[in-house]
Amino acid sequence: SRTGQGNVQTACAGFVLEHLRDPRGRLLRTWRDGVPGRPAFCDDHALLASACLTLFASTGELRWFREAARIAEDLAELFFDAERGGFFQTGADDDPLVIRPKELYDNAVPSGNSAAADALQRIALLTGDADMERMGVSAIRLVQSALGRAPTGFGHALCALDLYLGPSREVAIVGDLADPATRALTDEVLGTRFLPNAVVAVAAPADPDAAEAVALLRDRPQIDGLPTAYVCQRFACRLPVTEPARLSEQLADAGR
Repeated sequence: SRTGQGNVQTACAGFVLEHLRDPRGRLLRTWRDGVPGRPAFCDDHALLASACLTLFASTGELRWFREAARIAEDLAELFFDAERGGFFQTGADDDPLVIRPKELYDNAVPSGNSAAADALQRIALLTGDADMERMGVSAIRLVQSALGRAPTGFGHALCALDLYLGPSREVAIVGDLADPATRALTDEVLGTRFLPNAVVAVAAPADPDAAEAVALLRDRPQIDGLPTAYVCQRFACRLPVTEPARLSEQLADAGR
């Protein structure tokens, strides 16, 4: 079931966030039989941040957004190349190398730069943080001349570029997730269509913590006490809706 699958996903994420960190909170790459491994790389941070954003969208639990935001801050602090843009594969606190590499090509797993470009843009769409977007887009610029020549080597980078060029859809849903009507709205975004350029934020009505952390949720009241969805682009929102069919119409129209 979807609920059971969600429970497995949250358990896995919780395990990683609890066990794959050193005493300072630094994310680690591996763990085996209680023995922690080496410091995590750029792609580890970016992909885990993306996973936490997905859990936030599907569960409405603010803890997952906060984890994603914390990991994104570590990604920026430890890996961002402020001089040339993009992200180094190893952290600034890692063992010093003669040359710090930058992973650019997407293989079976997205490169650190592609994953960072996607994750940081999604954080920016939820928060309005222009610095996060700037850092993410700088990773795309590293490979812009190669995207057309060898697109099969930059699949995830092209997805990140598509997210930047838009149109994006930012969807704020306000309602109790225990209410089937709220779940019907979230399912309209997450369960019935492919929306690669969408970000979703879900919160209970009048949740001050969620509104403080996620700018997309600010000033989003319910309509007539019903679970309510707002479809936005760059924080400019359409009229709120309470019915899945109306939400479906807005989502379809937003992509034109």
